[in-house]
Amino acid sequence: MKLYYTGNSPYARRPHMAVIEYGLTDKVEVEDCGPLGTDDHVLRQYGPGGKVPGLLTDNGVFICETLIILNCLDELSGGKLYPAAGKAREEAMALEGLAGLLMESQFYRARENRRDASEQSPGYLESEAARSARCYDALEAHVAGFVDDLNMAHLSVVACLGYADWRHPGDWRDGRPALGAWYDKIMERPSCADTKPVF
Repeated sequence: MKLYYTGNSPYARRPHMAVIEYGLTDKVEVEDCGPLGTDDHVLRQYGPGGKVPGLLTDNGVFICETLIILNCLDELSGGKLYPAAGKAREEAMALEGLAGLLMESQFYRARENRRDASEQSPGYLESEAARSARCYDALEAHVAGFVDDLNMAHLSVVACLGYADWRHPGDWRDGRPALGAWYDKIMERPSCADTKPVF
């Protein structure tokens, strides 16, 4: 299999971290295919999206969208990415969902900030900043309950916080000491450190 990613995409960072964290490097080749957006980009041959992440299977099937790719990697790993069942799995899914909400909010705000100032919507930016803040607060409130057994939901949170440090510096650490301490500790893991965005 081959995983296509770009170094600063938080969406693509999630499966990239999974490949490293769950010992899939002998089964999944990873390729940084940035920059995106050219008409002749390698991803255009596989479908209309032209975005990362993308997973090319051994059967020649191209799969896009982060959560679908993570599902494929979970199967490939023998179910290592998430708890198998019960409350632990439900909690992982809830955390993964929270990370997804946060990443969506961050991405929308970053895209709006890159528009010409005359085209930006201050109300939209304010609304998304408030949504991100609620997500950060929820993570701060629950970080003490994060299990010691790392799962993919935790790595998704790492991707969100790393993206925030790049696109929205100063967005989340102030007033959230537990989350900051957890993040600094988990960033020592090779799967997190080796995939850190380059600002």
